[in-house]
This record gives sequence, structure tokens and C-alpha cells, in this order.
Amino acid sequence: MSLEENLSSMELSREAYWSRYPGTSPLKLRWRALTVRHSFHVLPGESILELGAGSGLWTEYLSAVLRNENPITAAVFNDEFSPPRRDIPNATFIRITNLFQDLPAESFDYIVGTAILCHNQFPQNLAALYRLLKPGGQILFFESNHWNPQVFVKNHIRPIGRWAGLATCQVGMRKYKLMKVASHQGFTNLEVIPYDIIHARTPRSLISLLQSSAFILEHCPGIREMCGTLYIWGKKPGDEQARRPRVNLAERRELYKAVSVVVPCYNEEMNVLPLVNALIQMYGDYIHEIVIVNDNSTDRTGEVAHQIAGADPRVKVVDRKLPGGVGRSLRDGYAAATGRYILTMDSDFLQIVPELRDLFDVVADGHDGAIGSRFSHDSVLMNYPFFKILCNRSFHLLVNLFLPCRIRDISNNLKLYRAEVLKNLDIEQNHFAANVETGLKPILAGYDVQEVPISWINRTIDMGNSSFRIVKVAPNYFLEFVHIVWRTWRGQRHVVRRNSLKPDGSAAESLHSTPSVEK
Repeated sequence: MSLEENLSSMELSREAYWSRYPGTSPLKLRWRALTVRHSFHVLPGESILELGAGSGLWTEYLSAVLRNENPITAAVFNDEFSPPRRDIPNATFIRITNLFQDLPAESFDYIVGTAILCHNQFPQNLAALYRLLKPGGQILFFESNHWNPQVFVKNHIRPIGRWAGLATCQVGMRKYKLMKVASHQGFTNLEVIPYDIIHARTPRSLISLLQSSAFILEHCPGIREMCGTLYIWGKKPGDEQARRPRVNLAERRELYKAVSVVVPCYNEEMNVLPLVNALIQMYGDYIHEIVIVNDNSTDRTGEVAHQIAGADPRVKVVDRKLPGGVGRSLRDGYAAATGRYILTMDSDFLQIVPELRDLFDVVADGHDGAIGSRFSHDSVLMNYPFFKILCNRSFHLLVNLFLPCRIRDISNNLKLYRAEVLKNLDIEQNHFAANVETGLKPILAGYDVQEVPISWINRTIDMGNSSFRIVKVAPNYFLEFVHIVWRTWRGQRHVVRRNSLKPDGSAAESLHSTPSVEK
């Protein structure tokens, strides 16, 4: 069989599979579409090729989660899918007879697919994809995992596989073989990660209940290797920034010149300038100022920060004296901020700057604050240590059990609030546990705070090393939790309340202080 015949068989098999499980297919397809968005941090106008789009089941979700802002070329390999059955904004369906000839070389920023690459000619398939990508472009595929017990049985006992509807060319993908072949084809920055442990037959009513535990199992050593799907991510060498469009994401006039960005920095000389440039380029109309808090860095962070401030009057530098600590840096940064809103973030958040638009939209819609959540059902984690996941999930379980709130992730330093919330906040912790205070105390004080799904990707070598050490900081997190629980149960206030401001600057009705909890 030719490559295109393989892809035709895979497309038909995959289409039948999604149709066979109407209860779970919409949820899984949406999760995968969100994973594309969060992994690539897609910018408006960037081009996407979907390989084996079929009837457009997944194309529809891709277009929706990307706000219909990206041109999607839906490549189909069967006549029955051309012309398309669905009218999807900004999507063009193309019938492909020769993948090496029917589409122009280096014409796509991203190439994606689901259950389409796992066939016995996948090396040739990868070669075709490499040709179609722009330099610096990326691929992301969701394919069956060879070591999943069900996939293993279907692939090795062929009558069962045929009964289950597998294409005759279909194979389970082996992580290390796939990485070796992709590397030989020229791809770099390869990630092949087991993904999705929830079975397609799971009753829809149970999926929400199972998601939290499934998320932990998907990252558990040993168990994760048996997930049903492999998340396959790779990049074509080239200047990624050169190919990406320069876009203005500051679309909400309510926030023009209103946002102070507070960035605590300790030994972040490699990250400060790229972060500031990205913020100004994408959200320049929002930015009132950027406050860089140099927390006694021993590298060139202070020097770089002052050079940036000298070139742009919107950048301020706060040079702290000993003792250091994240909590102390946040206190000084918030005190120095003069905008109507304060965005607080770490200096290694460069990759997720495009996702800040979701936080800005929340506060522009009238909410008091937005928190970037790494552990929502729509979030994406890459290379997150399993021990840190256990600690984080255990901490938030305790919070939900002992406090009058329902949260998923408030300990991340990515938060956007009305300035009064943070300026009236009593931050008592001097180190990383201050992030618990900035997350929990406003919620317990009755402010309207929304969690927004974000992605989290571990630092690459060129971003330096993080100073966060879970074993060192965990006791302070727990002590602060106990303190907050004690004060909440006694009915004490966590935040001094002032009159809130609406997005247009007018006064809003004052909100309650911390609610009491009956023992």
C-alpha cells in the first residue's frame, strides 16, 4: 500500500471510532484541541494543517478553541469527505492524492492530527510533514500507545484488531522508536509523552469525577506508560520567532494603559529582556508599567533590568536589599505598582505570554481577578515532576476540605487582580508560600476570582535554573494553610476591603469580608 492508501484507511478507521463513542468523543476531541492551543501558544493568523481531517469532527473543535482566528487546511484522503460535511469558519478542506506533491513545501506553521500517524509507513509520513513545515514550525499528534494493554492486544492478535475496526496498516507507536525515527527525519525538541488514561467507554456522567485522579495517574511512573495515547511533539529546526507574526492581543479598551506587571526576579538575566519584549509587543496598549523586582540577584539581572528601564519609561526597577524572598519581592512590587490592575508573574513565563489574553478577558468582563490554573481539566502540563504533582494535589485537596471554596490551583504566581485587592492584602510569608496568600486570601475575602486554564512547561536549558525546591518550601506552604484555616474559622479578615472599581473606573458596591465557617 502507498502512503496515501495508508492514510485513507487510517482516516476511515478513526472516523468510525469517534462515531462509535458519542458520549466521550466530544470531550476527548475538545481536550486535544485545547492541548494544541496551549502547547503551541498559537497566535492569530498562524497556519495549521490537520492531517486526515475526515468529516471535520476535530476540525470544528480546533477552530472553536482557536477563536476562529487561524487558517486551517483540513487534508482528507477519502472522496466521501470532499466536499466537507461541515461549514467551519476559516477551514479549507483539500482532497489529497499525493502528500509530497499536492501541498506546497514550507507552507504551515503547525501540523496536527489524531489517530492518523500510527501506521506502518509513519517514517515516510514524517518525511512528508517535515517538508510541509516552515522552518521553526511544529507538529503535534495524538496516536495509539503500543504499551497500552488494549492497543497491545489489538495489534498482536490481528483478528481482534480487525473486529475492533483497526485499519490493516495500523500499529501501536513505541516511544523510543518514534523518537529515533523522528530525529533521523530532522525533527528536534522531541517530546513523546503517554497521555489520556480515560477509556472511551467511560460513562459521560463519571468523566468529571474521574478526571482529577486520572490526571495524577497519567503522570505516575509505570502507570503512565500504559496510557492509551502518545502525545507526539516535535519541531523543524529554524528561527521560530522569525516565522511568527507580530500581533496585538490588547483588544479590550477597558484595560488600555491600566495594567501594572510585577515580575519578581532572582538570577533571571536570560529571561528578563525576552519577557518584557513579549509583553510590550503583544499587550503594549494595556501596559501602564512593568515593575521588575531585582531580589538581590548575583548575576546580571539588575544590570539588564536597568538597561531595559533606560530604553522604555514604562519599565521600573526595584532593587531589593537583603534579606531576600519571593514574598518580600511581591510586597515591594505591589507597593510600587500604580496601575488600576496588577498582573503578577514569574520571569520564566515567556512561553505562555499569548495565553495571558484569557486572564485579561476575565477582568475586562468585570471580575475582580483571574488566576492561571495549571491543574484545570483544560490545562496542559509538560515535564511536571510527579512528586510536585502529588504535593500540589494534596495541598489543594486540604484547602477544599477545610475552607469554604472550591479551587484547583491557586499557588501559581500568575494572577491578575484589581490593584486594590493586592494592595490591601497582608502578605505574611517571606518566601514562595506567599503565592498561597495571593491566591487564597482574595477568594476567602469574597472577591470574584476566576481560574483560567494555562499550560506549564518545565524550564529549558536556555532559561536557567529555578530556585523553587519543593522539599524546602513545603513546610511553609502547610503552615500558611493552617494559619489561613485558623483565621477563617475564627471569622477574621484576610483582606482589608475597599470599594471595588468597575472596569471603567467607577465605584462598585463593596464586597463582604471573609465568611465564617461553622465548626
